[in-house]
Amino acid sequence: MLRPLIDKKVSRIYMDMSEVGYIDSSGLAVLIDAMQRIANYGGKFGLIALRPAVRTVLEIARLDQVFRIYADRASAVAAT
Repeated sequence: MLRPLIDKKVSRIYMDMSEVGYIDSSGLAVLIDAMQRIANYGGKFGLIALRPAVRTVLEIARLDQVFRIYADRASAVAAT
């Protein structure tokens, strides 16, 4: 799902995480890779609507300081 958007060099990509109840190291690796690839061409990557369990994992890994995190789509769009 992300690869075609990254290949097209879409300038802003927001991933809706509202249906994600669990994330492990492989999921984090996918998000980090996407963020780095998007940053390499000057794009922006953000996560929307994190569930508490996912937010906790990001906080433990200190990735909440790396990713742009938004409460909802409107917040993400307003921040651009």
